[in-house]
Amino acid sequence: QSEWQGKQAGAANVTFMQKRGPVSHDLAAPPPDGVTTPHDWGDRPIPTAGADAPRAVDTAVTEAMRRHGIVGCGVCVLRAGRVLFARGYGYADREKERPFLPTTATRCGSLAKPVTALCALLLCDAGKLRLDEPILPLLKEVGIMPKPTGRRRGADERVARITVRHLMDHTSGLPRGATYTAWRPNRDVGAAHRLNRVATAADVAADALGNFDLEDEPGASFRYANANYVLLARVVEARGGMPFGDFLARVLAPRFDVPANEVFVSRNQDAPDSPARGANEAAYYQTSAERYVSYRPEERARGQMWGEAYRGYATEASDGAGGIACSALALGKVLANLSGARPTLAAASLHEIATAPDAWRKRPDFDPRETRFYSKGFYVYNHRGEARPLLAHGGMTNHCGGVIGYNAGYRFVAVSNGNTPAGPYVDALLDRALAESVKEMG
Repeated sequence: QSEWQGKQAGAANVTFMQKRGPVSHDLAAPPPDGVTTPHDWGDRPIPTAGADAPRAVDTAVTEAMRRHGIVGCGVCVLRAGRVLFARGYGYADREKERPFLPTTATRCGSLAKPVTALCALLLCDAGKLRLDEPILPLLKEVGIMPKPTGRRRGADERVARITVRHLMDHTSGLPRGATYTAWRPNRDVGAAHRLNRVATAADVAADALGNFDLEDEPGASFRYANANYVLLARVVEARGGMPFGDFLARVLAPRFDVPANEVFVSRNQDAPDSPARGANEAAYYQTSAERYVSYRPEERARGQMWGEAYRGYATEASDGAGGIACSALALGKVLANLSGARPTLAAASLHEIATAPDAWRKRPDFDPRETRFYSKGFYVYNHRGEARPLLAHGGMTNHCGGVIGYNAGYRFVAVSNGNTPAGPYVDALLDRALAESVKEMG
């Protein structure tokens, strides 16, 4: 997810999605435990829950679910700072036939990033955080320091120049490989640091700072890297004075008038019925074996593998970058607030979101009237005629996905507890379905 592009689903749609290469699978090998086939709806109707939606939206969403085997999703559509409707489709838990509600929370990949950015901006509004202060002294407040391993003697000296702003804009220079989980290709954080437990977000943060050279000077260029937002969540902990999950429940949720059980850090889980799963959290349906490995050291040592959703990537270690569970309605209410008459954020923070970072404004193709850019957790488009900037983001892992998008004067959110085994992935599918159908709403 290091690059992005605008997707045209009708001339007016400018929702941003990440570029993704082809996915290859060994179809002859049996899938690991936790990986399933796409859901076959057959001729059965797809159950719906929540407010009535226009027929065009119902048709587009259910056709995408049926064609691509999507188990469940939530949708919220808004306009002019007001939620028009929120609707759930399919199942949050198909074995128990529990319906997917517009208030059902599910992991939604990188949609965690806008949520984490808003936490940081709330701290800025309260005078507890400055965007241009270096992150290392902040992280030291919560016991996180660069932690080199092996033959490495120290961190890249440029790490000391990374600021909060750089994290929020993906301009820190941290490479894509300094990613957000307790396990990643060619980098097992637990083993590298000789841990006898599951690596935490703090472990991953210290590892990223201590073992990766920056690919550019901080502030010089946009490089999408998940590590930025795991580090930002630790900054929120330092200046918020509480664990990140508590900050979501005690500060962000009430400020945006959403229930705490609709925006929270999803815990590591063993199985769909794991007691670690939130009471309002969906079960997950992974259809791709592209990435899978146990996050438990003792199971990894035996070669035991599980699907990414269960005993796979250590979700809690990804928190601010991709480990938050959200409902469609909660995210919709947040977007409505940001574009409404009385936004929760101060004018200065709203201005920060709407302002292109220096790394973008220095580009030769930059046009302040039309250029799309990434700022403070969102892909942003300052469209002429719009009172507030248009905000977007896509997110996915092998077992979930979601999108924040807009078209034809409408803004929308969709989240899902499943994904497709190969592209286009669920975030792109839901983006396309909603972008095309809201045009018909008039």
